[in-house]
Amino acid sequence: MRRFYIFNVRSELQNLYKENFDSLYKILNSLYNMSSDELSYGYNLFKQICTKIDTLAINNKLYLKMHNDLVYTKIDNEHVINNLYKDEVSVLKVKKSHMVLDCNTSYSSFFSLLHDFGCNFFVCDFGTGDYFFLSDIELIVD
Repeated sequence: MRRFYIFNVRSELQNLYKENFDSLYKILNSLYNMSSDELSYGYNLFKQICTKIDTLAINNKLYLKMHNDLVYTKIDNEHVINNLYKDEVSVLKVKKSHMVLDCNTSYSSFFSLLHDFGCNFFVCDFGTGDYFFLSDIELIVD
């Protein structure tokens, strides 16, 4: 099971880190591993890098796009894709600061859906060290 954290990076920083986004990953990874003593500093640094996610808009767009699909369910701010044909189980939790995507595969169908929103989403898997801008990946089309 992989856990992806998805952040909405400020557009001016996306342009700055577009060629060297491993530096952005290192900053976010240090925030992820920060001790509770440094919480105030970490929060201020996070606010400078990322913008809030419009949870209502994301939830509504995802629901409107997927609600007729048999592999999709939604409970509050949690979206689930359980596609037996692709052997995929993905759970996306939408929060104001970030999104958390738990997936049993390396690629989730949610990547394609979130890609269409046109935001500056930066995806990190702190467990494996994977990171990428969602706009930079080649989408897998069904």
